[in-house]
Amino acid sequence: MRIQMKYILCSAIVGLLTHISAQQTPQSNLYNYNRFSFNPAYAGVNGCTEVYFSHLNQWVRVSGAPTTSFLSANTAFKNVWGAGGSVLIDKLGMLQQVAASGSLSYGLPLPEPHRLRIGLTAGYYQFRVNPEGAVVLDGADVIVNGGTQSSSIINSELGIMYQFKGLEVSASSKQVLQSFSNFGYTGLDGYGLRRHLIGYLAYTQRINDKFSIKPSLMYKGIDNVGQLDVNADVNYKNLFQFGLGYRTGVGVIGRAGLNIRDLFFLGYAYEIPMKNIASYGAGSHEVILGLKLCRKPKDDPRDTMSMVNVTPQIDTVVQIQYVTDTLVVEKIDTIFIERGEPVQRISDAEAERVLDLTSRRLEFEHDKAIILRKSYGELESLTNLLLIRKDLKIKLDGHTDDNGSEEYNMELSKNRVQAVKDFLVSNGVAPERIETYYFGESKPITDNSTREGRAQNRRVEMHFIK
Repeated sequence: MRIQMKYILCSAIVGLLTHISAQQTPQSNLYNYNRFSFNPAYAGVNGCTEVYFSHLNQWVRVSGAPTTSFLSANTAFKNVWGAGGSVLIDKLGMLQQVAASGSLSYGLPLPEPHRLRIGLTAGYYQFRVNPEGAVVLDGADVIVNGGTQSSSIINSELGIMYQFKGLEVSASSKQVLQSFSNFGYTGLDGYGLRRHLIGYLAYTQRINDKFSIKPSLMYKGIDNVGQLDVNADVNYKNLFQFGLGYRTGVGVIGRAGLNIRDLFFLGYAYEIPMKNIASYGAGSHEVILGLKLCRKPKDDPRDTMSMVNVTPQIDTVVQIQYVTDTLVVEKIDTIFIERGEPVQRISDAEAERVLDLTSRRLEFEHDKAIILRKSYGELESLTNLLLIRKDLKIKLDGHTDDNGSEEYNMELSKNRVQAVKDFLVSNGVAPERIETYYFGESKPITDNSTREGRAQNRRVEMHFIK
């Protein structure tokens, strides 16, 4: 069987070289977890720095079967821009493809809740043939006798992505500028990159506070030949993901992913062949490792407000803003805590009133962890209350409107509760007195169809811990 498969692979190589093209879009079963891998418009879309490494081993038990290793990284900068890069090593028998590229994306200004991004990739592509170790069935084979050959060309890619609430649509074209390069084989044509089209359609539907489901379609085509993936993935509390898919002409795909401390991601997929290769080989294994880094603000110890023996005095409260997770100290206001009432006279009922008022009036700018100016007064009152009533502990629950993807909103709600906590901590409230939770878009308090409603849903709810 091994000799037969090598013969089949050698025959395939000859055919690929003769027709001047080869498969330049590497196969993947975990692209849902790293959408930047197939479209440059996703560079920086989540506002964080993301690094992914994946490895795919196709057709287990088939000698010389394809293997693909892919390393990518992307990040956001200046709010609307994104950048990324990738390195690909793809092997099939005596063929090896190596590619390195850089990408740039831009988010177009659109009214909420619409999001539109475009991306462009340019890079280097090398195609190499090494017949060493091949099973020779034809002593006159020009590829075997020609020794190791390589050819290099420029690669290009263009992509676009659109999001509206839970809907996500994207399209990209691989090898926008088709190119061709010659090998040194006598009587054979060279190697060319042909234009590919990749289309992606997905919709995220929240089931309850814990579960959401995401059906999706992926289409890849070249000339008149195409392949379609039909998928359905379930997400549990943005912690665990699992799904099934069907790929036309291939078979069934199962996959699962795990988020670890909102920092690391582990994913695995297994492809079960049902056609063609299923008669003489097993399925395909793929693993992916991810790292996501989101910038977090640091407390400035110089901005700490202190109270000695709960003695009323003039105190300084630092008002803090967050712009895409970047800490900005905007200004310093002075507020007064009047002398008079002892600590015991501040009743629980009065404390509840202050907390409720702060929770209802605390609002955020769209798509940012920036507290609106009109909410500063209530937040300052809460700060003073907690400095006086040191026996109280509070819980902060972060929420967003429904603009953007579920994953993005989950991260945004986390940043918002962190913004409020850091405001309190930087002014003297002990961090162990504050618990934080975040729920993304899953718990709206009003309709997201109006600007006013979305502003109210961008909130942090507050409760005393009994």
